[in-house]
Amino acid sequence: MIVLPKTANTVIIGGGVLGASAAFHLTDAGQDDVVLIDRGPIASGTTPQAAGQTGYLNVDRFAFEFGKYCIEFFENFEQRTGHAIDFRQTGSLRVALTERFQHDLAARLKAAEELGHNVEFISSGRARELVPTFTPPDDCRILLIPRDGYVEPKSVAVAYAAAAKDRGATFQTRVEATGLVITNGRVAGVKTSEGTIETKWVVLAAGAWTRQFAQQLGLNLRAVPVRHQAYVTGPIAGVVPNQPIVRFTEPQIYVRHEAGGLLVGGYGYRPLSFDMNDFDRKFEISALEADPVYYQQLSAAARTFFPSLADATVVQERRGLPTISPDGRLVLSEPSGLRGLVVLSGCGVGGIDRSPGAGRIVADIICDRQPWIDPSVLSADRFGDNYATDASLRAQCEEIYAHHYHEIY
Repeated sequence: MIVLPKTANTVIIGGGVLGASAAFHLTDAGQDDVVLIDRGPIASGTTPQAAGQTGYLNVDRFAFEFGKYCIEFFENFEQRTGHAIDFRQTGSLRVALTERFQHDLAARLKAAEELGHNVEFISSGRARELVPTFTPPDDCRILLIPRDGYVEPKSVAVAYAAAAKDRGATFQTRVEATGLVITNGRVAGVKTSEGTIETKWVVLAAGAWTRQFAQQLGLNLRAVPVRHQAYVTGPIAGVVPNQPIVRFTEPQIYVRHEAGGLLVGGYGYRPLSFDMNDFDRKFEISALEADPVYYQQLSAAARTFFPSLADATVVQERRGLPTISPDGRLVLSEPSGLRGLVVLSGCGVGGIDRSPGAGRIVADIICDRQPWIDPSVLSADRFGDNYATDASLRAQCEEIYAHHYHEIY
């Protein structure tokens, strides 16, 4: 029998990595009576389907400052939370094949040098030494970023949740949020399948269902779920556990070690967004239908640079529905017209990576702290009247996804 608390200071809807990070950051800031609810177990949606990669180096100043906080958090995760995660700081190789994106690498190098970070261009030969199954073209440019890495994604959400529980948070799984109680334009409670919780604050971090839930409240949230797919092979000769992640700006693919084989994912291949109202209400992310043509195109692109993939056995397919906004940034703020609601969406196929910074911003808002970043950058209201129709919003978000490595990452 589920016994819900009758009241809370904050209710978090969604137990993925973003919701769990919010729970940790709030309790770590001294907030009591934090309750997180989810209709399934913790980290049961898109979170466990992720690649779990971290990447902080960006020429966009906001993204760079945000990414610095996140990478530093991962580097000190156990000291910050009291719970260890398997963070493998293998570094990454960012590969550009054409002049346009080679200039981008130079700009990233300059940004790193300004902060004294150890980032450098390396030769194709050196890249092959670091990643023995990689065959880069001789005329490409390759930037080595040693602070990048990856984690097992579900472990991050679970660690946040454990750390939040240590600090007094309450977790109620198998509880579905069905609506909000709103009084005089302010949140007063959360309606659930097990009753109503009176609360002052609600954090809406429901993953692919966030826009759908917001629509019930009269909000036109500018973020939609877009399918992202990847696959994992069985063991491949020559693959080594500590090899860097390899990211190609064009074609937009990433390849990293996974259990002796390779995890391969990419962007720009048949992007497709979804309206969650079109699914059965009991639909789970794990039941998301595959796009076999996507996998074929992705595999063909990856084999050009990793020939051993041609004979590799695929042992796992991953696919999730990360939320994408029209500019590729998080949607994280109180939307105008509804006080006490903090929307947390638009992870941009980087929810694991962005989770520390996202949780910190939630805590800034609810604890009424001096904002860490300019609030307007991530405001839910920043799009004004743009992308107000589903057709225009979904088209733009699919376009952003299709150029993820070109403009955002």
